Amino acid sequence: MKFDPQDKVVKAPDGLKNPLYHLTKAVVRAAKMKQSLVGTKEEVLAKAAKMNGKNRHFEMPDDNKAHYTDHMIFGQYHCLEICAEKKRRKRAVLFVFGGGMILGSDKGDVGLSRKIGAMQEADVWFPYYPMCHEHDMLENVQMIYGCYTEMLKSHKPENIVLLGFSSGAALLLNLITYINEQNDGGSSIPMPGLLIPVSPGSVPVNEAEKRAIYALDKTDIMIPAEFMVTAREIMAHGREIPEKYLATAHGDFRNAPMTHFYYGSAETLFAFAPSYAESFRRAGAKCVIHVGKNMHHCYALQYFIPGCKPAFREVMGIIRSYYAKLK
Repeated sequence: MKFDPQDKVVKAPDGLKNPLYHLTKAVVRAAKMKQSLVGTKEEVLAKAAKMNGKNRHFEMPDDNKAHYTDHMIFGQYHCLEICAEKKRRKRAVLFVFGGGMILGSDKGDVGLSRKIGAMQEADVWFPYYPMCHEHDMLENVQMIYGCYTEMLKSHKPENIVLLGFSSGAALLLNLITYINEQNDGGSSIPMPGLLIPVSPGSVPVNEAEKRAIYALDKTDIMIPAEFMVTAREIMAHGREIPEKYLATAHGDFRNAPMTHFYYGSAETLFAFAPSYAESFRRAGAKCVIHVGKNMHHCYALQYFIPGCKPAFREVMGIIRSYYAKLK
């Protein structure tokens, strides 16, 4: 895998000097979490279904830590709006969780949403998109599109920041492709102000990507290279899905907002970073690839893990700086 000399690739904070970070990685590796994504489509989905049975579904929060509104997208999918108070703020973050399109959100994601909202003085919209056990990738993209267009009823597009991790980050990138497709068909949906995808994946479509994910498989503690091949079958769900929504790294990023990618150099999904950079470059869109040396999948949002907080603060700083320039 190689970046073009024109690509802007910068160093992100890492936790290599933190002994507790190394211990955490050793514990994760010993727990064999990676094995849950190894196997046939049926085997992987069965493992995921078992995990989803343990409170990985929508529940309306009953605490007093924020004001919550449940938006029903297309009358069937939940999108939780999290506000510090009943009155909406001008700023809004569309925050999309990951899980390979097969694992639902856990309660920690709502807590992280509240934290992001407090740090940015923004409302956070948190969609519970459908899983690919019964749905396909395009349905997921359309649900996220429904959330975004609902947000546009109360927020100016430049005040909306897109933030997501893993498959959630891929969905937000697919949202850009989908908006372009809709606008080419006669719609006039404005793009958001800023996009930060953390460890977005894609389906490998060329030999360079395949070689890269299998090479990185040796250092990844969470996502096996094999899963990114199986994912195609899972996300298509037996239907004819446009390739651009499966091979997300090769999507249509015309008119995309400024985009900051975050990857760990020790994760398999880092293999797709050059493809994303190339697709943005061809579309005339700007992006920066932030790379944490020897860091793991999605580390930049895992502030609770020793050694990951500096990267989380950097991500929050990028959003804060963006909002500051709007004043």
